[in-house]
Amino acid sequence: MEALTKKQQRTIIVVGASTAVGFLGDVLTFSVAASRGGSFKVVMPKGKELVTVLLLGVVGGFAIDLVLKYIEEALKNEEEKILDKVIALEKERIYTGAVLGKKPSVLWA
Repeated sequence: MEALTKKQQRTIIVVGASTAVGFLGDVLTFSVAASRGGSFKVVMPKGKELVTVLLLGVVGGFAIDLVLKYIEEALKNEEEKILDKVIALEKERIYTGAVLGKKPSVLWA
């Protein structure tokens, strides 16, 4: 199995973290609503409510990840954008076998 790329690792981290934080917030909100003015105790949602909360957390995490990617791309300067294009082209050459069997060379400038 191929290792996860940096982008895939980042997506997993963002989705996991936002789901966890969102779930904690939802549990606290659910607990406050369940206490109804009485003494506060933590109440975990069960069954369908639990599935709904977790599903919304995952969907929200993917939405947050997408927005973050757009923001990061918008904040890149011109040199970073050019470097990203060069790296993408070289990865494509490697994956298609264009450099297969060739020895690397070092240019000293």
